[in-house]
Amino acid sequence: MSQKFDRRVLPITSAVAAALLATGCSRSPDTADSDLRVCRDAQGRRAEDNNCHSRSSGVGTAAFAWYFLSRGSPVARVGQPLSGGSIAPTFGKIYRQASPATVTRGGLGSSGRSGLS
Repeated sequence: MSQKFDRRVLPITSAVAAALLATGCSRSPDTADSDLRVCRDAQGRRAEDNNCHSRSSGVGTAAFAWYFLSRGSPVARVGQPLSGGSIAPTFGKIYRQASPATVTRGGLGSSGRSGLS
């Protein structure tokens, strides 16, 4: 029994493989696995969380404040603009500080640190 190769299958297989590769390698935003707080600067960009810690102890300036994100929200890297959250916490929610364990990286579902504080 001999089977013939169908040349019509090759372009379809190549197109599907290219689409899967492009999806897996895209720079999808990191997402919050729980309700999170991250530090932001006066321009609305993500800042190192220690800037907000010093503010809570009375030493910092008004240039930094906490920014609150709900589960599933995009989590910007330090220096990138924040979006999808609020400058005020939602009553009754408990916000954790962003860490590698509370953020899922984009792509094929891998998780890791990648510059997140």
